[in-house]
Amino acid sequence: MLYKVVVLLALSVCILGKNAYANLLISPTRISFDERQRTAKVTVINTGNEYQTYRVLWSEKQAQPSGGYIQLAEATSESLSSMARLSPKQMRLAPGEKQTVKIAIRKPKGLASGEYRSHLLFQALPSENTNKTSSIKVNMIMSYSIPILLRKDMKQPEVAIEQAKLVLNESNQRPQFLLNIKREGKFSSYGKLSAYSVDSNNEQVKIAEIGNLSIYPEVDNAFVTLSLFSDKNLDNAGKVIFKYEGSQEYKDLTFAQYTLPLTSQLLNVLTVNDAK
Repeated sequence: MLYKVVVLLALSVCILGKNAYANLLISPTRISFDERQRTAKVTVINTGNEYQTYRVLWSEKQAQPSGGYIQLAEATSESLSSMARLSPKQMRLAPGEKQTVKIAIRKPKGLASGEYRSHLLFQALPSENTNKTSSIKVNMIMSYSIPILLRKDMKQPEVAIEQAKLVLNESNQRPQFLLNIKREGKFSSYGKLSAYSVDSNNEQVKIAEIGNLSIYPEVDNAFVTLSLFSDKNLDNAGKVIFKYEGSQEYKDLTFAQYTLPLTSQLLNVLTVNDAK
């Protein structure tokens, strides 16, 4: 199968649980169908100051262990797109106007157990207001995709944080954590990964977090970088507790937990390297 690497241009700003991408507001940004659900809706809002046309289509992607995706040239046996119908597939929105895109699922008979996923791609076509006086015409097609999942005979994935290391970020010379998270089974995990520093009085303070972390079935080991909050630092010995906790369909579930001893020797090494 042929692959091509997708270069993702991140233009996102989180606003009250909704995400804005350039002049496009999408909500929700992830859909997981359960066994009985047949339809879902996604709201699209043109937040720009001119009319904009958006195309809605399916995109097939393969997740990578260190994050990001590889674009697939065609659907696979684990793709959802062949079971789904979209309406509408294109829309023209005035500034501030919104449109609902409906996703309808029709499962084939004898569908095998497992997780099926495709990504719903919202593609903003070139602006209608072209500057005719310019000698150079540049049309940028901005797009963003959200994962759509269907699970058959869902079972909780087995997840474990195998290793956590404390290192220095080469660009800003601040401490960060590198984690190896192992996942087993046919189904993906989804939730937030948090780090808490614990002092000698056993008081916990959240120092880092990544939300919306999915580890998909094609990834057995995920390598995740967890950076400290800008107002947090590691000044004293103790320990750091990592928790990978479920969200949405995995709400109130803790996938994995790991404790990293934070020794004075380790902190001194980081300080020496920082000084260099």
